[in-house]
Amino acid sequence: MLTLAALNLVASIGFGMYASGSALYFTRYVGLPVSEVGVGLTVAGLAWLPLSIHLGRLCDRMGARKATLAMSICQVVLLLAMTLVHDFPGFIVVVTLLGIFMQGGWICREALVAEMVGSGDRVAVSAQLRSAFNVGIILGSLAGGLILTLDSAPAYLALVLGSALAEGVATLLCARLPRRSVTRTKTSGPPIRSAIRDLPYLTLSLLYGFLAVGDIVLRVGIPLWIGAHSYLPKGLGAWLYGLNAVLVVVLQVPLSRGAETFGGVRRMLIVAGFASTASCLAISVSTDVPALLGVCALVASVVLLSLSEVWSSAAGWKLRYDLAPVHAQGTWGGVFALGSSVNLVMGPMLVTWAVERNTPTGWGLLSAAFLVAAAAVVPATTWALRTRTDRPHPASPVTPTAR
Repeated sequence: MLTLAALNLVASIGFGMYASGSALYFTRYVGLPVSEVGVGLTVAGLAWLPLSIHLGRLCDRMGARKATLAMSICQVVLLLAMTLVHDFPGFIVVVTLLGIFMQGGWICREALVAEMVGSGDRVAVSAQLRSAFNVGIILGSLAGGLILTLDSAPAYLALVLGSALAEGVATLLCARLPRRSVTRTKTSGPPIRSAIRDLPYLTLSLLYGFLAVGDIVLRVGIPLWIGAHSYLPKGLGAWLYGLNAVLVVVLQVPLSRGAETFGGVRRMLIVAGFASTASCLAISVSTDVPALLGVCALVASVVLLSLSEVWSSAAGWKLRYDLAPVHAQGTWGGVFALGSSVNLVMGPMLVTWAVERNTPTGWGLLSAAFLVAAAAVVPATTWALRTRTDRPHPASPVTPTAR
């Protein structure tokens, strides 16, 4: 597992640089308006939706290791291509393709865990890998904060090139992972339509995905909110993203205990929704106040978003793995990614809308939406568990389909 942990660490350094600085890269270096950045990221999310299940299916057929390698190589190429973007059409093309392969990489890496780790250890191992990932996020965010503070064209280019370099190293580490003997056929596993018809599974993935809008708030909303208020330092967004990573490293493993049961999963998703609600309210009060109070409010928001991330991630691993057929983790993982991609589709437009209003109203409405998601957790989980036990899955006698 050391190589797998190292892979997550190095990849996250590059992702931390990209995530903490990409919004300002496109607005300040490329020169795109905030609204166009929001539209472009939403287009990227929409383009990803019809491909998620097919990429998961491809992962089942190729094997998780080989598919992860392919996704990583494509990300390196697209990050390099990003340095050639100078207009909105180019931005749409590169960000859309990069979003597809980034999300495909997440599906493949999750299937890689399922391929290499026994079912009883997956939540614990996933929590440890998540902590390793966030150590890299800390390092990447620190570098991103320094680069954004320089606020120069060479610095922004270094941000993207550094991200590409880290992803390239992660690709080499992936190639060193041991090959597992996995039985695959041309029509391996249940058909895609069986996965799509698993409505309870898809519903839970949608709720999980909406809670993940908090990540868009961290990566896009808070940096742009800071940029819109001259009294806040421009590099603060990257430092806050690093704070999020520190909190996840410290809290992910201990706060994941309890996700071994579905009762614990319910509780975690509910409190995650409440924490996201409170985080948006904290952002809403960070304006029209002295700079120190504004910074404190944003720090409180990041702490709450970090708690939401830790709880929802632990719950998501249990849902994603244990409600899926044993021999179709990639395909069902594609369905889970399809639903959870709601954060990529709705998140950028919701968050940039809240920023552009430049008033507390937008953040207040977003906080109410998080509250609704929290209220829907209990009935959705009950539905999913009931449909796991009523009727066996045609391709796997231990994994029932939805009704």
